[in-house]
Amino acid sequence: MKCLFSVALVAVILHTAGVVCAEEEASEPTPAQVRTAAEAFDRGREAYKSEEYVEAAEQFESADANAPSAAALELAIRARDKAGQLDRAATLAALALARHPDDANIQKVAPGIVQKAKSELFELDIKCDDPCDVTVAGKLAPGRRSTERTVFLGPGKYSVRAGWSGERSLSKQVEANKGTSGALDFQAPAEPSAPAADASPAAAAVTSNEKPSDTGVQQKSGALPPAVFWVGVGLSAVAGGITVWSGLDTQSNPGANKVRDECQALKADCNTLYQQGVDKQHRTNILLGTTAGVAVVTAVIGAFFTDWGGKSKSEPAPDAAESAKLQRGFSIQPWLAIGGGASVGALGRF
Repeated sequence: MKCLFSVALVAVILHTAGVVCAEEEASEPTPAQVRTAAEAFDRGREAYKSEEYVEAAEQFESADANAPSAAALELAIRARDKAGQLDRAATLAALALARHPDDANIQKVAPGIVQKAKSELFELDIKCDDPCDVTVAGKLAPGRRSTERTVFLGPGKYSVRAGWSGERSLSKQVEANKGTSGALDFQAPAEPSAPAADASPAAAAVTSNEKPSDTGVQQKSGALPPAVFWVGVGLSAVAGGITVWSGLDTQSNPGANKVRDECQALKADCNTLYQQGVDKQHRTNILLGTTAGVAVVTAVIGAFFTDWGGKSKSEPAPDAAESAKLQRGFSIQPWLAIGGGASVGALGRF
């Protein structure tokens, strides 16, 4: 066991990383993948020492998946065999013999397991016209994408799925019998064609013989909700109330009669009372102008910029019967009056 887990073995996995058979999608692992493989290998070694063989096998397979290595694959085979998982051990052994036919350690362990599996399990050869991934009963077969692989299965019925890039896949069913063999061939579906980049909604409408103007959709842009108008009405009412109060206050405090009486008596505060009256009159005039301005703006918003129908931009246009019904229904129109005091409101009609 010491020779299996020597420090030299870690060097072997890093040295042989990236060595895959020509049938697989050979690509040199990145430094990050090599680091991930080394960490998984260390975890597998510790699990193997603790006789946790299933965990050890999963870690060794993870190491091989990130940086393909004969050393990691050999230990995965041994761990699966010790865990009593002959089907997985034999599948790994077949992969190891195809990928590393000249490796001495692989030759020591793999052939015997394959021979045992041939007599006790079902041997399935899978071929793809383009390199593919393979899942059997929802479990991913070990190894990178390849055009050929062999898996061993216990007796029963299985769903075998081959997958390619672009989310393309095909499934086939197979019935496994002890001590027999079978084969499946997969042809990769054509990749879906990308939509034309210059296709526009207008062009699509022309292609489908539909006129954009015949879709029965009313377009209404820039319309404000009725709430904006009613806020303006409220502000106009508040401003109008303040203006009325200011006018009454100007007439009664100090009031024209009091100013006239004080000035006729030539009292010292005559000028003061007069100035107070003038200031309050100016205040009332300013408030009156402000109220009128708010009322005018509110009326313009209500008349020209408010969507009183409450329709969305893509709501279907009503038909003739519905239009007549709407015309007979309740409607709201804003009104504005200036003269003798500005006022603003809304008028309802059935």
